[in-house]
Amino acid sequence: MISSPYNGTNGNIEVQKQQLLTAIVQAKQDGLGNEEIIENIREALPDVMVSYAETVLKQIDFRAKLSRQVIEFNLEFLFQVIYESVIAGTNDEEILSICAEHCTLNQYEFARYALEYIHLNRMPSQWEQNNVYHKMIEIVNISPIESLFEYIESIKNIYLKQIGYEVVQENLYNLFLINKETSYFTDLANKSRDKCIKNYCYRTAVLVARATGKPLDLKVTADGSIILKEPKYLDRNTGANEIATSQNLTMLQAGKLLVDTLEDFNINAKYVDAKNGPTFNRIRVKLGRGVSYKKVEDIGNDLVQQLGEELGLKFAPMVSVVPGGVVFDIPRLDRQFAYFRDHFTFDSEPDIHSVSIPGGVDVDGTYVEIPLYSDNVTHILGGGRTRGGKSQFEKAAILYLVRRYPPSVVRLALSDVKRVTFGKFDGLPHLVAPVARNAESTANLLDYLVEEMELRYQEFERHSSIETIAQYNMRFAPDFIMPRVICLIDECFDLLSDDNYCDRIETALMKLLAKAGGAGIHVLLYTQRPDKNVIDPLIRSNFPAKTAFVTTRPEDSCIILGDDKDKRAVYLLGYGDFLYKTTEVLRLQALYVADDEDPEYFQQLLLEAKNQNDPYTAWQSGLDFDEFVASLYGERNSKDIGKSKTTAVTKTKQSKTDFEGSFNFKVQLDEEARNSILNLHQKGYQLDEIVKAVFNLSRQDGRSYKKFRNVVEEFLNSLKGGGEDDI
Repeated sequence: MISSPYNGTNGNIEVQKQQLLTAIVQAKQDGLGNEEIIENIREALPDVMVSYAETVLKQIDFRAKLSRQVIEFNLEFLFQVIYESVIAGTNDEEILSICAEHCTLNQYEFARYALEYIHLNRMPSQWEQNNVYHKMIEIVNISPIESLFEYIESIKNIYLKQIGYEVVQENLYNLFLINKETSYFTDLANKSRDKCIKNYCYRTAVLVARATGKPLDLKVTADGSIILKEPKYLDRNTGANEIATSQNLTMLQAGKLLVDTLEDFNINAKYVDAKNGPTFNRIRVKLGRGVSYKKVEDIGNDLVQQLGEELGLKFAPMVSVVPGGVVFDIPRLDRQFAYFRDHFTFDSEPDIHSVSIPGGVDVDGTYVEIPLYSDNVTHILGGGRTRGGKSQFEKAAILYLVRRYPPSVVRLALSDVKRVTFGKFDGLPHLVAPVARNAESTANLLDYLVEEMELRYQEFERHSSIETIAQYNMRFAPDFIMPRVICLIDECFDLLSDDNYCDRIETALMKLLAKAGGAGIHVLLYTQRPDKNVIDPLIRSNFPAKTAFVTTRPEDSCIILGDDKDKRAVYLLGYGDFLYKTTEVLRLQALYVADDEDPEYFQQLLLEAKNQNDPYTAWQSGLDFDEFVASLYGERNSKDIGKSKTTAVTKTKQSKTDFEGSFNFKVQLDEEARNSILNLHQKGYQLDEIVKAVFNLSRQDGRSYKKFRNVVEEFLNSLKGGGEDDI
């Protein structure tokens, strides 16, 4: 409580104010809030002193803000934090209040513009789009169409506005069909402040006038927009489409406009064709003779500046080389999602020799699968920033594998250090072990797969002429099948940054990437931060396939795609828009599982995966995961895992003695090892680097290193000399 300095006499008012000031300062120091202080003063003092107290408190708060310490944030970090806050539902006032408290004035201005940009350009969730659409339909059903116009005008986001424009077009067409007068549509145009809605209304007025035989001379709208030539008739089959597309350029017109613009930049080109995809429209041009691709490689931002209004460009289009020309991918404001459930029925029997995962939908709308059995895939490296669609891609792959193939055909090894992506798949019979949720359990899982790989190659040795899992299954299936194991690691950056387990994880990955593909063990490695200093170049080079989702930095795109000049992932649109690279690069829209929007369908597929019929007999290595992990830490239980099941730790100890004590062992290179050696050699790796990557041996390993180094050198020399490989 604040004691009253006011005695009701004609004492010196300045003295009383000074006493009140002292009391307020003391109250603030004691932790009282402004409202509590004013309430106490109002109870004890007259209004004139209350007014003075309010002024004093404002001055104290102002001084506190000026004297506070501010932090100079990185603008990229600040933008990311603001974006995540918007997605989480924090209102603008709260975000700006926090920024005002902790940022400099320049950063506060940046935050204001960042908020405006995010609201305008972010891709809303499917739930939000559906919610806005139903809200618009509700408005139309209970209110005049002018209310819909007002609601659309209040929306900032371009994607949500596009939904509104589609609803407007549909309702204008319905109004046309009930013979509304021309003046009705011109009045609607005058009532809207939105340029697109004005154009829709004016164009509908023109169509009505011409359909009724009363031409309307309307060349320019009230806001200066040009009215294009309209058809002389309108019927039910073409009317809605004419209203919807009359303001937009055709793909042929867009292509010619693009070519003309390139000419302005002294780039000679010829329009070839155009395609409409779910995420973007693709215009293909043929560059003139002698025109280098480098002249158009980074022209995207110039096109936004030159053709932003004509082509509806809000983002720089991706520019790529394709057979027969160069393509410009123009983002669609009304992009479509490719839903998982629309592409699979799971009615037919699976092909056990062709295990695949879903890729996505290409620009032609064609579904593209990723064949893990292909030598051009084997292992996949992928990455991209938050909300790029990476997690949805991974979940679609897992859901497809467990529902399409029984456990005798496909097994899964999953690592999820974020603990939120793969938890839904725990308990499936396809798992070789529980989902790994930290670096230690992931290291155990990878060591287990290395040992499993070795046992599989031992099995191949027992059968002449068998070198790969494909050959093994072709010989023994369907009576006997060796299952493929798909190891999917969701966030490798955290794992490879862990000081305690990074060496184990890196060593195991190198072994698996070098030769596990031939044994039917496939590694799918994903990260949000593809740091070149964390993910070893020797590891990256052993991934024949890449999947790059949208990245924040150009260098991230180069790392994922394995090309120092390929920055195209920066221009992707997020939410499942990605590049799939093997011998060529495809741009695909990944399948959306929608496990949060349609949980019943997701759970139904998981239940079917658990209960599906498994008519095959799977080959078993006899290696039990729990017993293997126990042996790693010297905690063997009473169960004997067999003489043939030497653990990774035991094998390492034995190999040191064997190699140093005897030099009579013979090294035989399988097809996978040969391909890895040749691949690294062609990329310029030295002998010691190749031996380290393929066999995980260095000079410190003494005679064993020398033996393997000599074998690799002989192999490479035989290729140079054109002779047969006798190793």
